[in-house]
Amino acid sequence: MADAPSVLIVDRERFSSLIAKMPSTKHGTDTATDGIQAIKKLRMEVPSIMVVDQDIPGTGIRLAELIGMNAAYNAMPIILTSTTPSPDTIIRARNAGISTYLAKPFRPSELTMRIDGALAGPPPAPPAVEVEPLAEGEVPDDTEVEEEETEAGSGADISKRVRTIEGLPPFPATHAEIMKLAKSEDASGEDLAEQIQMDPSFVATVLKLANSSYYGFSKKTDSLVQAVTRLGMEEIANLVMSAQVFENLGGMDEGNGLDIKEFWKHSVGTAFVARAVAKKLQTEVEAAFLGGMLHDLGKIVLDRYFADFYVSVVELVQEESISIHQAERDVMGITHAEVGGQLAEEWKFPKNYLNSITYHHNPKNTRRHQRLVCVIHLSDVICRELGYGSGGDDNVPNIDESVMDRFTLGDRGIKILKEAAEEDLANADSFISGLAG
Repeated sequence: MADAPSVLIVDRERFSSLIAKMPSTKHGTDTATDGIQAIKKLRMEVPSIMVVDQDIPGTGIRLAELIGMNAAYNAMPIILTSTTPSPDTIIRARNAGISTYLAKPFRPSELTMRIDGALAGPPPAPPAVEVEPLAEGEVPDDTEVEEEETEAGSGADISKRVRTIEGLPPFPATHAEIMKLAKSEDASGEDLAEQIQMDPSFVATVLKLANSSYYGFSKKTDSLVQAVTRLGMEEIANLVMSAQVFENLGGMDEGNGLDIKEFWKHSVGTAFVARAVAKKLQTEVEAAFLGGMLHDLGKIVLDRYFADFYVSVVELVQEESISIHQAERDVMGITHAEVGGQLAEEWKFPKNYLNSITYHHNPKNTRRHQRLVCVIHLSDVICRELGYGSGGDDNVPNIDESVMDRFTLGDRGIKILKEAAEEDLANADSFISGLAG
């Protein structure tokens, strides 16, 4: 970056060049006409500061929210401009991490003063990285630590930014207690049923899932306690979490870029594959289903709340036949795995699920909960190969060599896992019907 402070002006085409002439000559300027073009500029060189108009396609606040979730950009000051300032917009801008607000029209001296003031502000404290003890049998590899922390965006400041996404609902407080009860040796089925009933909207869904053909019970039940007795507390907790995530992220409501029905089909399919794979490998059997269900939740967050960007992601996938993971990086500068990990942190999901969400494309980068991350990576690839639902592109990635090595898998082993997965997938449709009500 040049010694002089650099300013990226993001505004509609007829204004961006004009505004770029306003700052004093000590500032170098560049322009972009929308958020997608701005992200492309950021990927080439991060400026000292950005001046963003609220009315660009996708809105300036959504661009600020997206930048705030990215460890590479989130320390950069942003000035938001608008011809129609309102108290609500100013509050939203502050929540999105925007440094200051400037009403249009403004004089060049005003813009220069705001830029100098924002650049002179106190630098943000470096994000504090949380360090967990390794699980039994897991060995740290110091060469992977820096890469892991960069991709995860695990700093406290970044993990809090996802909560500022306007419209994103909080996760029901009951889920943490349900997971806790499911793992407690002292809790009973009645205790768990009582906790679930505190959120009546999920009772009917959970019972419908418990009565689905997958479990094969000859007699239906309308009793939560009986369902817990039949399936076990851990399984019921998985069903509750699946239903809550589905409901909170909009269910089958029409998507923007994603085919939502195919997205949920892939998510549920990966859950069923993960359970079959975990049983065959005799590892992570209890956590595999929910890990598979949750692994792609970042995609639907990006599609629902950053629609203009994500439509371009899907278009790039179709035009260039690249993976959706790569298209997200190219268009948005951040991937669904990173955003999903941040959301899991905000929603206080257990750490094993957080890691499997964050690293399911790069299992070798995780230091913790390696077995579950590897199971989910393997299951995602198998589900794609079997063509159940859609992960957002038509590519079937190779299974990471680190996963093959961890489970000592060869061609014959993969064939056995696929056969087991195919058998379980036969029951996934009834589970999806239960989720959709």
